[in-house]
Amino acid sequence: KTAIGSASRNTPLILKRVGIDRLFDAVADGNSVSRAKPDPEVFLTAAKMLAVKPQNCVVFEDAIAGIKAALNAGMRCVGIGEPEILSSAHLVVSGLAEMSLKRLTELKNKK
Repeated sequence: KTAIGSASRNTPLILKRVGIDRLFDAVADGNSVSRAKPDPEVFLTAAKMLAVKPQNCVVFEDAIAGIKAALNAGMRCVGIGEPEILSSAHLVVSGLAEMSLKRLTELKNKK
């Protein structure tokens, strides 16, 4: 299951315009939440929409506030970008091409 967690109220429109709206099972955005990251509301709302427990979610984030929100939600977090900046994430990669099912499994099992 996949979801988007964004503060933008234009998220559904943007996803549709770039042709990827059908790739997501849920969209939690500025229309469905009132508190911005680092508050975990957007990620907790997305998890609820998916009927998935927060501890079973993995968030992919490129911003410090988003990483804090994921951690505040009790979710695993993959930082996308510079390790020096995103060091509080459970794992940092330079891009999604570095991810694999094996790495996701290792992340989920990491204590």
